Amino acid sequence: MEYMKKMKPIFMGSIMAVFLISILTTDSDAITAWGRKYGVDCSVCHISGYKLTRAGQTFLRLGHKMPGTSDKEENLSDYFSITAKIRGWNETQKVETTSTAETTKSSFEAHALSIYSGGPLDSGFSYFAEMYLHENERKTPAISTELTDSDMGDWGRSKLAEMYLQYNTSDEESFFTTRGGRVVPSLIHFHNVGGRVASSRPDAITTSFGDNPYRPYSRQYGVTAGYSYTDLFVEGGIVNGTGKYENTVELGSDTEKDAWLTADYALGDMGSMLGLYYYKGKFPLHLLKTPKGNSYDDFSSVGLIGNYTIPMGAIVASYYTQSGKYQKVSATTDTSYDASTIFAELQGYIRSDLLAPYLRYEIVNYDPDRDTGNDKQTTNVVTVGIHLKPFQHGRFVFEYTNRYKEAEGTTKTKTTDNNYTLEVQYMF
Repeated sequence: MEYMKKMKPIFMGSIMAVFLISILTTDSDAITAWGRKYGVDCSVCHISGYKLTRAGQTFLRLGHKMPGTSDKEENLSDYFSITAKIRGWNETQKVETTSTAETTKSSFEAHALSIYSGGPLDSGFSYFAEMYLHENERKTPAISTELTDSDMGDWGRSKLAEMYLQYNTSDEESFFTTRGGRVVPSLIHFHNVGGRVASSRPDAITTSFGDNPYRPYSRQYGVTAGYSYTDLFVEGGIVNGTGKYENTVELGSDTEKDAWLTADYALGDMGSMLGLYYYKGKFPLHLLKTPKGNSYDDFSSVGLIGNYTIPMGAIVASYYTQSGKYQKVSATTDTSYDASTIFAELQGYIRSDLLAPYLRYEIVNYDPDRDTGNDKQTTNVVTVGIHLKPFQHGRFVFEYTNRYKEAEGTTKTKTTDNNYTLEVQYMF
């Protein structure tokens, strides 16, 4: 409550500022290889940077293909884009228990250099791949040993983000589609995962709880199948269930698979949408190198996801719950836990896609043991930023995040993080 009282004037003031700015706005603009291929302006698929319109959402679900166009490939430049992110940041963390400790870090960073590739092949097949040629791990000799903690020997790494082969039966309003490879539900992708205005993804979709690596935003190995009928789209997937451990195959002798199901309904041409999400999984805590349980963490997650977009701006929001049970290493009975996350992001669009201020508020709740009364954790996150697009193939994003966490226990722990980031990105 103390935190909420402190942040309320800032939060309400920021909402009013974004609202007043957003009423002065106009249209939109955005991206590269696929714009070259089809000879269209980026604003056909994007609004204010990288947020997808209805046409962009359909383009992705059709296998990165425009409705009514040929499957025939044309030239390589129509299938490849390169992008890079360059950052400067400052982070201050204060931890309060029986004493107070505060640390500050700041750095310049060439964060990532990536390749995007995708589009139609033939006979209804298409593909997509996102590959990080380099990503900075934010590890240094101050905290890591180069030989054991660095993938590439210099605290950098290469990374496969997404990669799949896709098949569609048609490119009309009603079609069946299936994907196989490394996948994420398209409903979640549309809501602050891929096509987003902000620099950062919300904690509400990137936080995992306890020793279970599950989180709503997970690019996992598996297969999906979906069906589109006019404004309704239903999609299901079967995946390994490795959560944030994205590059691992199934753990040891584990043969269990996780399953998810989404359904969404499109509202108009700007990309507005309302959707439901369900995930059922079992993570093998007992098969970890250092076991974290005697058996599986048997859990489920439910989400309500949506956005409402108009030419002046948008609101994007999600609410997730997660509950599960497992047996601790030294126990003979099950431990049950609960978690919930929510975020709401307000965006304003100024002078086409030149400026886009945004404000995001999040709450992350975690109860590690329902039968214990003093172990709950609550995190409140406020993010304020502005997206500036001074040239066709890139953007600047300045973002401030205040993260406040209270963890109950024998001694209550309060952790406050203040992060400032300037990100420069280009794509061609």
